[in-house]
Amino acid sequence: AGGAYVPLDPTYPTERLEFILADAQVSVLLTKQSLIAKLPAFTAPAVLLDAEWDRIALESAAALDMLLAANRLAYIIYTSGSTGQPKGVMVQHDSLANYTAAASREYAMSDRDRVLQFASLSFDAAAEEIFPCLTCGATLILRTEAMLSSIAIFLHTCQEWQITILDLPTAFWHQMVTEMETQKLTLPDPVRLVILGGEKAARDRFTTWQKLVKPHVRLVNSYGPTEATIVTTTIDLSALTDEELFGRELPIGKPVNNAHTYILDSSLQPTPIGIPGELYIGGAGVARGYLNRPDLTALAFIPDPFKPNARLYKTGDRARYWADGTIEFLGRIDRQVKIV
Repeated sequence: AGGAYVPLDPTYPTERLEFILADAQVSVLLTKQSLIAKLPAFTAPAVLLDAEWDRIALESAAALDMLLAANRLAYIIYTSGSTGQPKGVMVQHDSLANYTAAASREYAMSDRDRVLQFASLSFDAAAEEIFPCLTCGATLILRTEAMLSSIAIFLHTCQEWQITILDLPTAFWHQMVTEMETQKLTLPDPVRLVILGGEKAARDRFTTWQKLVKPHVRLVNSYGPTEATIVTTTIDLSALTDEELFGRELPIGKPVNNAHTYILDSSLQPTPIGIPGELYIGGAGVARGYLNRPDLTALAFIPDPFKPNARLYKTGDRARYWADGTIEFLGRIDRQVKIV
């Protein structure tokens, strides 16, 4: 219909929901009867999808006759800043379409795949699970809360549902690997790909994973802030050798299609291979900015010093290049302690 979606998590505090609804100037709310009472006072129309479905089903199913510009907003996702109110990250259709195409290719997705939607809609990881499925005909299967009651139940349910692709928060994967080892659990047979993201993957868990999982299962480590449209870099960890990993952290890989990265010093000059610096992101995935926050947008989204009429997102993450261009993530810059 040409609008941008703004996901709301009903478990959020009322104050946060009130802020998002007002800040985004939400014009219509799609929800259901069981959730409407949890939402703050809201003046715009609300459509209760479950209660009104019979009426909705009478409407035409024909595609709307409209032309959607690539630079129109696709969604606004609010991220929790370290201080103050959450920031609404504005992502355009061209950025979302670029990553959707890149993910479908990178993960070799097809109509034979069955993908678990693990993430809450309030995180952009949900878009990584949803939109590639829609474009390649894969089956998207919604996770239940009961699945999270234990790792054993999670794996058993994935086996029952014949899941082929798991897109997991790294912290959940850490716990899953630990319990697979201690409880003698196995990865479901249909799983061919596991994607990690959200935080640094631990080297010791990867070593354990390699011992527990069949070699044909791909383990992809991904990295990307919301401000750069879901994922900026990926790497297939299962393809790395012990020699490549010796003395190093698990890498986050190389940029996806139409993205590029720089590792720069405090003067915005490229650091030599192997020397840490701050990671900057450019290319098709860079978001428009923060909604109603031109001050924060100007600080985080800067002109690209190497390309005219282009912008970079300043991640605040510390990283370094390997000789082949692979990026190793080293943590947040603001967590580094300077000793004098």
